[in-house]
This record gives sequence, structure tokens and C-alpha cells, in this order.
Amino acid sequence: MADEPLDEARLRRLIAVGRSLVQQLDLEALLAQIVAVAREVTGARYAAIGVLDEARAELERFLTRGIDEATRDLIGDPPRGHGILGVLIRDPRPVRLADLGDDPRSYGFPPHHPPMHSFLGVPIVVRGRAWGNLYLTDKEGGEFAAADEEAAVILADWAAVAIDNAGRFERQRLRDTMAAAEQERRRWARELHDETLQGLGGLQVLLSSALRRSSEPSQVEGAVRAAVEEIGTEIEKLRTLITELRPAALDELGLEPALESLAGRVAAVEGIVVTSEVVLADGERRRLPPDLETAVYRLVQEALTNAVKHARAERVDVRVTERDGCVELTVRDDGAGFDVGAPRAGFGLLGMEERVALAGGTLAVQSRPGAGTTIRATLSGATPRP
Repeated sequence: MADEPLDEARLRRLIAVGRSLVQQLDLEALLAQIVAVAREVTGARYAAIGVLDEARAELERFLTRGIDEATRDLIGDPPRGHGILGVLIRDPRPVRLADLGDDPRSYGFPPHHPPMHSFLGVPIVVRGRAWGNLYLTDKEGGEFAAADEEAAVILADWAAVAIDNAGRFERQRLRDTMAAAEQERRRWARELHDETLQGLGGLQVLLSSALRRSSEPSQVEGAVRAAVEEIGTEIEKLRTLITELRPAALDELGLEPALESLAGRVAAVEGIVVTSEVVLADGERRRLPPDLETAVYRLVQEALTNAVKHARAERVDVRVTERDGCVELTVRDDGAGFDVGAPRAGFGLLGMEERVALAGGTLAVQSRPGAGTTIRATLSGATPRP
């Protein structure tokens, strides 16, 4: 009985499920659907999906079916990957056991956890890399059979395709959102330059001309002079705003001049030392793909903002280098630093992480209280612009 092949009814069900899964673009809904179907097609009383962390060393998420909410609250923190759960993390191959308690690798259960006996675990591998695992326990009527394992493996394969598809959709959605935001910045920069800034400039010229020709009392002259000075101040503010929205140097000249200008502005306004060094391939001042230039510029801009507002730094060093088709960015400050393990609210790192992820890169933050902060990012796709 245990060696019987997968029956036609379950195979047809898995085919139908697969079609449904690959159409689901919401990752959270997709994971819930996978867990529910895994329980259904194997006859398990309990089912879970564990999502691996970035290092693929332990579980960072654990979604379950079969355990009620009150029991989950009593159990407490979800598992991280000890015992049998960790076996699949270290060696991503199916595991089928008659009884968890009989296996010497078993870690046991925390208080209030329901007893579990038969076990089936199957890895989910996305594009050749372990992504997570399906965990199934307490098969109806006894042990999990070979057909149950086959069904779980087929489901895991469908799940891998669907998860990759949902991830691609989400990355494209974020990419489109950021592209739209950059386009909107360009539009506002043009409008402010073409209408508001030119209008203020014209008013400044008009008042200056009136001032030269005026025969009015001295108080009028003082008011006009004050107005001219105020308009000049507003023009400078608008120029700064336009540059922050979308620096002309980035579009017209490229990354190196834009970063030099950004460093100079921050240094002048904040009264700190900011250095900028950009070393592209062969030492040439050339252009990178527009999306990559924008990503690097925004990362540096956010890092400088963090250094000034949060770290109260007195010196920030920015270095951008190109190596082996990748751009490596390092921003180092001498500010207050922070505990990288603490919640990051207020440190502006979420947007940086999203930009780096969309560029297919990596982001590392090194810091500790009183020791400054170093941000390193590696972005792929450094193909020169034709």
C-alpha cells in the first residue's frame, strides 16, 4: 500500500492546482493556498510552509494550517529550524518518517504544542536555490506513503514556479512605481523651472527696474529692495528643490558630476565635509544605464540624508567603483551610529533596501552606537550606455 503510485484523481487535482497557483500574483495569498492544498492532497492533519532567510540558514517565516489561533498564541514564537525542520534546510531533499519521536534528530515540541507523529517534508527550490520547505504531519490513517511524497514534490515544483512568478510581478510593480515617481519628479522639475522659477525671475527684473527709476519716498525703496531680496531667496530655494527632484547633471552629464554636485550642496548647506569619488571602468567618465545611474544617485542621496539627520555626522565619504559588470557603492560617516539589530524605523533604510533589491543587488549596513555607519551596496547591470 505504501508503495502504490500516485492515483489519477490526485494527479488531476495537482494539475488543476498548478494552473491556479501560477495565476496567483499575491505572494501572501499564494502561500496560504499552497499550505491548504498540501494538507488536502496528502491527507495531513497539520501543514506548514517555512520560508528561509536570506542566508538560507534558518526559517524567517512559518505559516501553518490545522492549528487554531488560540493554540498558536499559547505555543509562542514559531520555529526557526531546529531538529527535523533543520534537516531539510541543511539538505534540501524529501524526508518521510513514520514517527518524529523515534528519530534521533528530533528536537521535541514546546509546551502547548499538539502531539505530532508521522512526518513528510519537501523542499521548495526556486531557480536552483532553496527557498523554503513544506512540512506535513499526522497523516490520516497512519504513515505517509510514497504517493503522498510524490504529490508533495509535484506541489512543491508548482509552488516554486508560482512563487518565482509572484516575485517577478512584485519586483516589476515596485520598479514601475519607482519609474513613475522619477518621471513625476522630472515633470515637476520642468514645471518649476519653466513656469514658477522663470516667473519669479521676471518679477525680480521688474522690481529691480522699478527701483532704478523710482522717485518715490525712501520707505518704498526699502520695501522694493526687501522684495527683490526675498524673491532672490525664493529663487535659490526653488533651484535647490528642482535639483533635489531631478538633478539636471544626472540626465545631462552622468553619475560622477551629479554626485560631485550633490556632495558639494550637502557640504555647503550642512557645514560638514563630504567627499565623492567615482571610478568607472578604464578610468573613463562615461555613462551607465539610466536606471542604474538613478539607483546609485538615490542611494547616495538617502545615505547622506541619514548621515546628516540621524547620525549628525561631521564627515561623509562616498565612493563608487565599477568592477566585473557591477557597481559597488560605499558611504561611510563618522556619526552617532546605531544598533543594526534594533528596529530601523526612522533610519530610511527600507527605501534603500527596495532599490537595491530591484537592481538585483545586495545591501550591507555596518554600524554600532558611537562608531559611525558604513553602507555598502553592490548593483548589477553596469553596461555602458551606447
